[in-house]
Amino acid sequence: MLEPGWAERMTRHAVDRRPAGTGFVGPRAKLIAAGQRLLLEKGDSEYTIEELVRRAGVAIKTFYRCFPNKEEFLRTVFTTSVTGALPRIREYILAASGDPLERLRMAVTWPLVWHRENESLSRVIAHEHVRIARTSPETIAATGRPYEAFVRELIADAAAAGLVRPANLDWDVHIITSIVTTSFHTLVLGMGEMPEPDRGALAENVWRFCLTALRGCGPASAGATAP
Repeated sequence: MLEPGWAERMTRHAVDRRPAGTGFVGPRAKLIAAGQRLLLEKGDSEYTIEELVRRAGVAIKTFYRCFPNKEEFLRTVFTTSVTGALPRIREYILAASGDPLERLRMAVTWPLVWHRENESLSRVIAHEHVRIARTSPETIAATGRPYEAFVRELIADAAAAGLVRPANLDWDVHIITSIVTTSFHTLVLGMGEMPEPDRGALAENVWRFCLTALRGCGPASAGATAP
């Protein structure tokens, strides 16, 4: 089981990470950090560039030197918010267990467990995901690749240990991460007719479903064509 508060710690590090060295934070990093704070405070991305630069403590011309427009900035904030925590989550999971199957279980369930501890941030990220997907699906695809790569790595490790039998690794990773993403959105945004589920039960049932699929297939095919 994950320790209470682990997701909050991971998110805090992702949102307020400073470059190594002197501790200097450049204007681009200041703007991104300010944008993340405004997203959390306001619950959406409707804040103005004027509000943003005041919060970041930079000039408005500095914003336009760093980003061509607000939408490109918001995409960067979204990508940074989603992917920034993954290196620490990866480190946490790999340190938490030496069992390849337990590591895979943690990777599949953590987005749903994370929501339980960070509801406001989860809701903002889910809404931004839906909004950005309408105009820039390539941003959503790029944002998801680090998580997909981690899940792929863990499935391959579990397969090497003889614990799962993925028939088509590329498709299995694509489907599993899509199920996790859809379950996250259903949980956070209340999509569809499904009543609000027990979050822990949802996470474990998503894992059960994925594990059943991975164990019920034929021999792994590392060279499968990507979806």
